[in-house]
Amino acid sequence: MNLDSHTLQTMNGVVVALCTVGFTLNTAFKLNDTAGRMWSLAYVAGMMTIVAHAVGGQEPTTGWANLVGNITVVVAVAAVWAGARRFNGRRVSPYIAAGMAALGLLTIVTTLIDGSGAHPTSSVVVSLSVALLAVFGGAEFVRGRLRRNLNARIVAVTLGLAALAAALRALMFLADGLTGTVFTTQIHSIFVSTMTLCLVTLGTIALSVLRAESISGSAVGDLTDGIHSAAGVLSNTAFTQAATDHLARAEEADVALALIGADIDNLPEINTAFGRMAGDEAIARFAAKLRGSAPVMSLIGHRSSGRFQVLVVAAAGYLAHDLAEQMQIALVEEPLHGTALIRLTASFGIASTGDHGYSLYALDVAATAAIDTVKADGGNGVALDPAPGAANSAP
Repeated sequence: MNLDSHTLQTMNGVVVALCTVGFTLNTAFKLNDTAGRMWSLAYVAGMMTIVAHAVGGQEPTTGWANLVGNITVVVAVAAVWAGARRFNGRRVSPYIAAGMAALGLLTIVTTLIDGSGAHPTSSVVVSLSVALLAVFGGAEFVRGRLRRNLNARIVAVTLGLAALAAALRALMFLADGLTGTVFTTQIHSIFVSTMTLCLVTLGTIALSVLRAESISGSAVGDLTDGIHSAAGVLSNTAFTQAATDHLARAEEADVALALIGADIDNLPEINTAFGRMAGDEAIARFAAKLRGSAPVMSLIGHRSSGRFQVLVVAAAGYLAHDLAEQMQIALVEEPLHGTALIRLTASFGIASTGDHGYSLYALDVAATAAIDTVKADGGNGVALDPAPGAANSAP
């Protein structure tokens, strides 16, 4: 059975429409979820793109259809990226918003200049815009709260494939001598329709699971009991509020503090090899070890999944190094139940107020950079940020 471009576009429309309705209704039950609203906008824009391209395919002289299709596909990918940033608790900065607006404006201008139908200049601009936004979106799905989530990785791969396909589409138009005749008339419609059908279906499944986890609170590290996480230490929200208050009071009293960040090594591999229960046990075990080895009056927060932070009194970052080593040693003393050969390890990063000031955000960024340094060296170590040399890290 041969599927022509019109049939593929119809199939795309049905898939995207069904995904859009389900996803939008899902978001309607959680109106305060900004990430869900952004992803719903992406699906609505995607449906409009399919409809516009279908109209444009039937009536090539319909200029408005080409304009709507070009701008909505850019909006769709930008909304996916924006939703991921909000899911990670990061706002869309004015610079990012301005960049998105600039790409949208450039798309509108080039499409209006080209006029009706599919023309190479606007097609190249749209393809490159989609590729750029998809790259940034994919990067956002492998960081922060989304970093350890399998479905987020699926979305990241989907966006990566979309970026590659869009970049190849732009190159094919350019290689065709900016005429686009062969590509447009022979394989362009089928290529775009098939790619859209596959990527939209894959991305919808992954994003829907992410939304379900967000609504039910079932994502690892998100379950709470009052102000505490399910692991028994302060939840992310409670820790942020308490730590911000402590830092402000410490600055007024001229008391030095240090933020110790800790990330369980190989947690995704533990989940894969031994199951989700083993991963949950690892998180609970780590939280218990932190509670037992950290100073009594320190703050311990469960930031996300296997990542924790401890705010302690320390005159300088290196003075918190011994404390982090004690936590590290306590962690490996006993193996996980049922996995006698597996002993937990973690990567620790330290940032002091003497080096980075009393901003929790600045301390968090510095501690995370130190953790990344340890993980780059194989994990199971302690590092300061800034790290002047090997003396600041422990094997």
